[in-house]
Amino acid sequence: MGAALTITFVAVYALCAAAFAIAPTATIDFFNAWFHGLNLAGLQTGAKPFTFGVFLYGTAGIAVVAFVCGAVFATSYNLLRR
Repeated sequence: MGAALTITFVAVYALCAAAFAIAPTATIDFFNAWFHGLNLAGLQTGAKPFTFGVFLYGTAGIAVVAFVCGAVFATSYNLLRR
């Protein structure tokens, strides 16, 4: 289980790093939506108001990330079981 979880987190971390390298502003905006208005670029609260739209965006992002993590974890686990 530990190896499968490691593969999953490394893959997610690499995708996150790639996203930030390709589109840093979009990546910061995506993660800002998860933290209810916290501006990660400046670590200042209130710079971006927390609205219902931001909530939905963050919720959708978390759902997608959770699904991808679960799929990668299950795939890795099944590959390692062989």
